[in-house]
Amino acid sequence: MSADSNILLLPLCFFGLYMILEAADWGLCLAAPLVSRNEEENHAILGLLKPGLDGNELWFFLGMFMMGAAIPSLSQQLAGTRTVMIVLVALGALLRLAACFGKKFLGKSWMMKLNAAFSVIVLAVLGLISSSLLMEGGSLISAIGIFTALWLILSAFQLGSLYGAVKVVNPLGERFRASFLVSSVLNVVVYIILAILLKNHAAESNLYGSFFWISLVATAILFALAFFFTRTRHVKVGLAAVYFSSFFAIAIYLSAYAVMLPAHFTVELDSLKNAMDGLPGTALLIMAFVWTLGTFIWRQIRRKETYEWKDHI
Repeated sequence: MSADSNILLLPLCFFGLYMILEAADWGLCLAAPLVSRNEEENHAILGLLKPGLDGNELWFFLGMFMMGAAIPSLSQQLAGTRTVMIVLVALGALLRLAACFGKKFLGKSWMMKLNAAFSVIVLAVLGLISSSLLMEGGSLISAIGIFTALWLILSAFQLGSLYGAVKVVNPLGERFRASFLVSSVLNVVVYIILAILLKNHAAESNLYGSFFWISLVATAILFALAFFFTRTRHVKVGLAAVYFSSFFAIAIYLSAYAVMLPAHFTVELDSLKNAMDGLPGTALLIMAFVWTLGTFIWRQIRRKETYEWKDHI
C-alpha cells in the first residue's frame, strides 16, 4: 500500500470496530420479528440489547471525523449524505437504549417489526453511501453498493441470531440458532459475489494480491467452523468463530477503501494532524477503548436472558 493508504488505516480500523461490535445489536433487531412468538419473547430479545449505551458509535463518529479531516474533498462530495449516516447511526443507538428500558411499549409486535424495518433501512443506506466512495463518479447505486448493503444486513442478522442463540433460553434460543443456519448459505453467496466485485473493481490498482486469497480462505474456513459447531449445538464456539470470520471479511472490504480512496481523492496528512490536535485525542481513544471493550466482554460473559413462556398455558 502507498503512504496515503497507510494514513487511512486508522479511521478505517475505527469503521471496522464499529461494524464488528455493533453488528449483533442490529442483528437482534432484524431477527426479532422472525423468531419471536409473543411479547414475553420480545422482552427477552430487548433485554439482550443491554446496557444499551455501549459506546460503539464513538468508533463510527471518530472514523467519520478523521476520514473527513484526512480527505477534505470527501466531506464536500458526501455533503448531506454524511449527515444522514451520522443521524441514522445515532438514532439507532438511541432506539436501542430506549428499548432496554421501555420494553412494555417497544416490545409490542408492531414496534418490533418497525424496529427491524428501520435496521434494514439504516444498514442498506450505510452500505450504499459508503460504497459510492469506491465509484469514480460517486454513484449511489452500483453492483458493489447493492451487494454491500445485502452483506451488511445478512451479516448483522447472522451475528445477532447466533448471539441470541447463546444468550437467551429455549425455545427462543433454538429459533435463533435455526435462523443462523437457514440464512448461512445466502450470506456466503452474497459475500463471495461482493468479494469478487471488489477484486475486479480494484484490479487496476493491484489491490489484493495474496492478501485477498489468504483473507478469503480464512473467512471461509472460520465461517464453515461456525456453521459446523452451531449445527452440532456448540453455539458458543460457533459465535467465537463468526467473530473471527467477520474480522477477515471486513478486512477484505475495508482494504478496498485504503487503496482506492487515494486514487479518487487527495489525502492531506497535515490537515488530519491539525484536526487531531484540536481534540483530546489520546484521552478520547482510551475512554472509547475501555468503554467498548468492557461492554463487549460483559456481553459475552453475561447470564442468559430468561423469560416465562406462556404460549402453552
